[in-house]
Amino acid sequence: MQGRLQQTYKVTRELGNNAYFEGNMSLSQMARLSELVLASEGVIPVTFEFGYNAFQHASIKGHYEAHLNVECQRCLEPMELVIDQDFELLIDASEEDIQSFELDSVYSTDGYLDMVEVIEDELILALPIIMMHENTNCNKYLQAAPDEEPPVETNNPFAVLQSLKGTD
Repeated sequence: MQGRLQQTYKVTRELGNNAYFEGNMSLSQMARLSELVLASEGVIPVTFEFGYNAFQHASIKGHYEAHLNVECQRCLEPMELVIDQDFELLIDASEEDIQSFELDSVYSTDGYLDMVEVIEDELILALPIIMMHENTNCNKYLQAAPDEEPPVETNNPFAVLQSLKGTD
């Protein structure tokens, strides 16, 4: 079953239907992410499905592709950051399940899951610690000086000692 995107989903109903959703989420709905990017306009294409993993634990699998405008921390100019990522999260898993499956978990509130918040969390976690252009020469003020040859010393003050040493 495919449906249009909503903000919240009843977990038991969606798991029972093996529900699949596809659509766009608005960046303007994601207040925490909007504080980290330059422009809060735009949409993020998202797909996700509710189901059970190989160990029969409730999970949600999905994919998103975000094109975010952020500030390069090297040159302080705007840049586009593309985050294209798959995710799989356990739903309401115990600490033991998280450790054994080596997957993260999301927790429902009274049986409902806020997918905008889930996608926002995933995007925030996918952001690099320091956002910079791939080109390391983006800041013209931080250009490395060309490698210079060390100056050749013509007057060595210790040359006199060599002559005093004599020959053995």
